[in-house]
Amino acid sequence: MNIVLIGMRGSGKTTVGKLLAEKLGKKFIEMDELIAQRVGHGIPEIVAQYGWGKFREAEAEITREVAELDNVVNATGGGVVTREENVRELKRKGKLVWLKADIDTLLRRIGDNQSRPSLTGKPPQEDPAVVLAERTPIYQRCADVTIDTEDKSPEEVAEAIARVYSERGWAMISAETKVCCLIGDPVEHSLSPLIHNRGYEVLGLNFVYVAFTVKDIKLAIEGIRGLGIRGVSITMPHKISAMQYIDDIDETAREIGAINTIVNNGGVLSGFNTDHTAALKALEEKTSLKGKRAVLLGAGGSALAIALGLKRKDAHLVILNRTADKARALAQTVNAEDGGGLDQLSVIASADILINATAVGMWPRTSETIVPRELLHPRLTVFDINYHPKETRLITEAKQTGCTVIYGYKMFLYQAAIQFELFTGHQAPLAEMETALTRALEGDEYATSADRR
Repeated sequence: MNIVLIGMRGSGKTTVGKLLAEKLGKKFIEMDELIAQRVGHGIPEIVAQYGWGKFREAEAEITREVAELDNVVNATGGGVVTREENVRELKRKGKLVWLKADIDTLLRRIGDNQSRPSLTGKPPQEDPAVVLAERTPIYQRCADVTIDTEDKSPEEVAEAIARVYSERGWAMISAETKVCCLIGDPVEHSLSPLIHNRGYEVLGLNFVYVAFTVKDIKLAIEGIRGLGIRGVSITMPHKISAMQYIDDIDETAREIGAINTIVNNGGVLSGFNTDHTAALKALEEKTSLKGKRAVLLGAGGSALAIALGLKRKDAHLVILNRTADKARALAQTVNAEDGGGLDQLSVIASADILINATAVGMWPRTSETIVPRELLHPRLTVFDINYHPKETRLITEAKQTGCTVIYGYKMFLYQAAIQFELFTGHQAPLAEMETALTRALEGDEYATSADRR
């Protein structure tokens, strides 16, 4: 899918276009430059010698040729949109992005450059205002996306367009596109599609990632095998039940007793657990684990993976859960020191590490927490694996108490990066994926609210 930048002179089309082309791995073209090459003169000379009519004819010819190209970022001339046939041509393979700026900003950016011939016959400082007023309704009508460039650097504008490109699925989908997906219930608010698709975009991979609400895991896995879906992320409540339908289970995942990843190699399905490695990576960025006293809240699939990792690192572990029997069973499975119900939360007061692996505090239960604030203390490292919202109530109260905190999005990011590499065979572009994720979690204006978990 081509990106076509439209807007007035001074809107930043050339500078932004070059940055965006590099970011998206596309070729950059500038239509005014192509016109000058074709005619053999710069725009002022073309207009002086032949008039604006000749220039518009050359522009229409170049527009038809450029519209046939694939995978380009096209910085157009400001008036290309004044001809409906130009807009139709550019939209056949492209999305039009209007770089919007008010007249004062445009004049400031243009500065003393008066080389461009007047369209209205008015003085150089008046001509742009008249032209902007005439063209604004046209820009509004034909633009697929409007990006306000006021108070934004070219880098920020390029990044905003790149996010829209990723979030709206503007990458070209074909019969060769490999499909990956998330399955679970619920999945409507998952950010997995955002970060996986951002990774594909950065590396220029012909992959797409979507989310499916799944209630019948057996039927879903039959569909994965039958449709040739390349890779699958598994979330609640299927991490354990999916295992019985998989051909080959990774040794670590088998020991954990849960999978969160399926890789499809020609109809042979292999199961993995990336939660385990991701949780340890997030924890060990902030604290050592050997000999530390850890309290783990929860007894589901994620808790199981984290518990096994903690014991492998020689931590002293207590597992607590609303259903005490489940906590005790998990404690026995991983050889933890103790397990029980939430009536034993007082052990947090003497712990070094607290991990919340329950759904309490996750959207939409954002006002809830299991942990009484008085049990938190500055010596405690608090890790809440819930990542939406970024600042759960537990994390907020832990920060206020002086605890070291670990955001849940870190584990989410790291497990997704490992999945990305299993699905594609390429190293995940972690920095770009993290930027997309944190901006979405922080309510960036270009993040889609529908892509939250």
